[in-house]
Amino acid sequence: MEDRNMKKRIICSVLAGVLAVSMFAGCSSHSKGSSNSGARVASDAEGAMPVAEHNAAIAGEVYADYDYGFEEAVEFEAMPAGAAGSGGVIVNDVTVDPAKGRLLIRTVSMTAETKDIVSVKNDVEAQVKALGGYVENSSMSGTGKNKDLRTIYYTVRVPADQLDTLVSTVGNSCTIISSSENSSDVTLEYVDTKSRVESLRVEYDQLLKLLEQAEDLDTIIVLQNRLTEVRYQIESAESRIRVLENQVLYATLNLTVKEVLEETEVVEPHIVTYDEKVMNQFEETWENTVEFFQDLLLALIACIPGIIFLAVTAIIVLVIVFSARKKRRARIAKARAEQEAAAKKAAKEAEEKAAQEAKEKEKKNEDKKADSKDGGKE
Repeated sequence: MEDRNMKKRIICSVLAGVLAVSMFAGCSSHSKGSSNSGARVASDAEGAMPVAEHNAAIAGEVYADYDYGFEEAVEFEAMPAGAAGSGGVIVNDVTVDPAKGRLLIRTVSMTAETKDIVSVKNDVEAQVKALGGYVENSSMSGTGKNKDLRTIYYTVRVPADQLDTLVSTVGNSCTIISSSENSSDVTLEYVDTKSRVESLRVEYDQLLKLLEQAEDLDTIIVLQNRLTEVRYQIESAESRIRVLENQVLYATLNLTVKEVLEETEVVEPHIVTYDEKVMNQFEETWENTVEFFQDLLLALIACIPGIIFLAVTAIIVLVIVFSARKKRRARIAKARAEQEAAAKKAAKEAEEKAAQEAKEKEKKNEDKKADSKDGGKE
């Protein structure tokens, strides 16, 4: 039990020493050390080997022949003396050196119109190739037939110092509708990642030396695990450095080219005078009036079938209404005629009756007179 606790204390002391050395190396920015590969393991015929030499052989077998990515992925050209500060490099004549200025990632987005999209496509691709760039992504929509206009989408990467030349080529080949540019400063991230890689390399070298000297199996396992972890961190950091260098050295152009029947006319801005405002107002009023009557005529033409249907329906309804009114008037006239005839008949009968009654009354009077004369004679 005491041996195990002693081993743990030894392991903790070793790791603490390694971390202290790596922190000191990162702060003081020491130059990276060189790792020594251990001796090969002797064959069984040569006899037993001391523990330290055996561990060194293990380190050499496992780690010495591995490519840790310490060399830059891009071949950098030599810089003239004093051309850049410490750590500066040149790739394709573009300096990646924080001491010389800021590291900027440039991205330009453009939208353009053209009547000859095939010619613009050929010009852009030829210019990109001539400038030493490449088309990272491209796609096209539309067929160009039956008014199915085409649109091309480009993502282009060119050397940063050639981006303005490519933008000018696009502007000369077609009409630019919109354009925007974004610059991202990655100087601080680049410097910090470089310093971190140097610190990790120093720690890696120290771990290799400790592994060669280790005699305890637990210590060897811990050191090997830490070596694997540090190696992974170095590879990740150097991969990020390569990405930043590529983004700084090669600017990005996001280009959208639309095929149109008529290109938009780009007018230079100027101050509009009062007379121009009056003329523009008259022209706008006249155009609106003409457009209104044109739309009205088109609406009337579109409504002709409906108007004909409504007219026929109205005629039928009017015929039915007038026929019904005529029949009603005829019935009313007939009823009035019958009433008048009945009234005349009733009046005639009343007159005849009145005349008969008058005659009877007169006859009665004559009879009374006759009777009275006869009585007087007696």
